[in-house]
Amino acid sequence: MRVTDITMPSGIAERPHDDRGYPVPAITPWEDGVPQFANTNMRRVFLCVEERRCTVCGKEMQPGPVWRVVDGDEAEMINAVLDVGKEFLNTAPTGEAPGHRTCMIYAAMVCPFLRSPEGRRGEASDMYGANLPKGDARGAGGAIVAYNDYGFEQTPAGPGVVYGTPIEIINYNRAEDLQDELTAALVTDETASGKAPVWLGEDEQLMESAFRRAMLSPAEQRALEAQKRAAQARKRQQKQAKASRKKNR
Repeated sequence: MRVTDITMPSGIAERPHDDRGYPVPAITPWEDGVPQFANTNMRRVFLCVEERRCTVCGKEMQPGPVWRVVDGDEAEMINAVLDVGKEFLNTAPTGEAPGHRTCMIYAAMVCPFLRSPEGRRGEASDMYGANLPKGDARGAGGAIVAYNDYGFEQTPAGPGVVYGTPIEIINYNRAEDLQDELTAALVTDETASGKAPVWLGEDEQLMESAFRRAMLSPAEQRALEAQKRAAQARKRQQKQAKASRKKNR
């Protein structure tokens, strides 16, 4: 199955594209106008989690389950506990935040690393002691999993995304295994409504500004809003004064 034959959800189609025409996920950083697909920006991840936004299309997610892609080993564990009706508890943080069901199915089908067992990791990763080398193969199996909850938390291993209880799983090995799931999801494409914020686009300065605002305390946020309102009021007064002077000439 060729990537170009896979129907793109509307929300992903609205994303900025690279020079080849490929859509760029919301958590992908940009450098000198070029998306760094192999990297994940944790500030973008934090902002998406805090505002409950899909990490692929950048649009808001409705209340309810959230979805993420997992590797074969984790899929096997989740399948085992779901089969016996037990609760799967995992308090370990990850740098991978969730998204819409449709977006995660599409991502698993088109991502060079996720779409087949032969997929290779584009960059090394040592987050949370994982020590995953560049070129490491995905291996057999994988899944898109729905969780009842998630959040960005400070843990003994460091800050990251922590998931609640898995409640549904879609197993796959290759991209074509997910075609029917994607076709069904596109019928009620949840990415069709809403809009992604500009700070999840290609301008890293806008993203940094949004991150700094998000890190303000409630009191600091109120003070900043008061400053904005005062500045807007001064601007209106200046405009009114200018109009009045022009009228009296």
